[in-house]
Amino acid sequence: MLNHVVNRFIDRQRWLEPVADFLQKVVGGAYKLLGKPGHDLKTFVHGTWLGHPLHPVITDIPLGAWTLAVIFDIIYLFKGTHGWISAADLTIFVGLLAALGAAVTGYTDWNETVDRERRVGIAHGLLNTVVIVIYLVSLIIRVTGGSRGLAIVLALVGYVLVLTAAFLGGELVFSIGTGVNHHAWQEVPTKFTRVMLEGQLTDNMLVKAMAGDTPILLYKRGDAICAISETCSHAGGPLSEGELDGNLVQCPWHASRFDVCTGQVKGGPATISQVRYETRIQNGQIEVRRSEDTLQPN
Repeated sequence: MLNHVVNRFIDRQRWLEPVADFLQKVVGGAYKLLGKPGHDLKTFVHGTWLGHPLHPVITDIPLGAWTLAVIFDIIYLFKGTHGWISAADLTIFVGLLAALGAAVTGYTDWNETVDRERRVGIAHGLLNTVVIVIYLVSLIIRVTGGSRGLAIVLALVGYVLVLTAAFLGGELVFSIGTGVNHHAWQEVPTKFTRVMLEGQLTDNMLVKAMAGDTPILLYKRGDAICAISETCSHAGGPLSEGELDGNLVQCPWHASRFDVCTGQVKGGPATISQVRYETRIQNGQIEVRRSEDTLQPN
């Protein structure tokens, strides 16, 4: 019920659309401006090297640090011991440092979203940006000898907002499916399954075949036939409609790159490799089954 109310409220905020348009141009443009180093940096920030998005790993740090800060502030209010002041200030500072990393990774991931996913994502991001500003002001007041009471109130307001933003983050993942592996519920053939006549496969072409209801990407070079998942693990894009660059296939939706034979992810925003399949030819039919060497077992 609560998520329904929240989503209806966000959908009525039409001003989010032009803000989202502007921020996506800024984020995407910043990486493009750097050329290839920018592309490599973007891949790193997405968490491709980690095997899943980097953003949720970092977000635990500011949330945990600011939770401690709230506890330390409350203890100080009851006991008046100055040691708790230093502890609260330190945890707010640590939380701010981590929050900057969370903001960079979060906006980078969000840059690839559309429609409702984009609206909820920008609301999540803007709330967290406001939280960073609030905690920064609170820290400045603390270290410059300003009103301790005002600093504590600001921190409490920031904490309520960061919990609200965390709720929206959960909505993005568990309701909308942002960052979720798009292979997770596909049925992967574990026994050799016919997918296509051998004569239908042309050299150096990306071809989509079906193993039951599961799309397979086939690629033939000479006598070798490679097969990986055709559905991009990042957002479900059709790799058969992508571009081929040597041994790499680039998704037509968000430019994730995969090795066409091993399925290994080589460039973000994808962080999860494609399922790799063994191939064989039997009676003029190409057959596939999940490889024991696949980098993704799903």
